[in-house]
Amino acid sequence: MNKVYATCTISGLIRLTEQAPDEGQFALAVGELEVVRRVIRETAEPTPAPRGSIASRVPGVVDGAEDRANLGAIARYIQLLGERDVPGFRALGV
Repeated sequence: MNKVYATCTISGLIRLTEQAPDEGQFALAVGELEVVRRVIRETAEPTPAPRGSIASRVPGVVDGAEDRANLGAIARYIQLLGERDVPGFRALGV
């Protein structure tokens, strides 16, 4: 199975992709699709998305907050993910 990255931007919206993070994106975790999806669903905040769906957002990230505050929330979230001892999942940036 291919590895999948969980990434976000400063807005905190989490995206799962097979592509390595680009400039302006923060790498949160990498692993097997189903495992990464489950861990993100268990730890992230649900947020409304287009077409009535639900997206995942880094806990503590606030629209309109200073980048520094949102960066702190992203760093704390990566630390939280680093505490998860799940086969097929690894937090990045810790």
